[in-house]
Amino acid sequence: MEVKHNELKNKGKFYLEDNGKEIGEMTYVFVDENTIDINHTLIDKSYRGRDLGLLLIDKSAEFMRAHQLKAIPSCPYVDKVFKESTKYDDLIA
Repeated sequence: MEVKHNELKNKGKFYLEDNGKEIGEMTYVFVDENTIDINHTLIDKSYRGRDLGLLLIDKSAEFMRAHQLKAIPSCPYVDKVFKESTKYDDLIA
């Protein structure tokens, strides 16, 4: 299983591939040059319950820290994770 990242001019996504098949994604859009809105997370039903959403959040956190970005967690799942852990406090816009 591998986490990949696609970034376009003003949006992007982190996604999971398992044997060439996309099995989960987390999408975002840039609100401004320093802030992204993480607006969607979805894991394929047959892969749920394995904390793969957390894996996507952790990879996006690495990206945000490396690029000095903040996040608006409009995705309910990401919002819940951000609120339940102090691990991401430095990333909240």
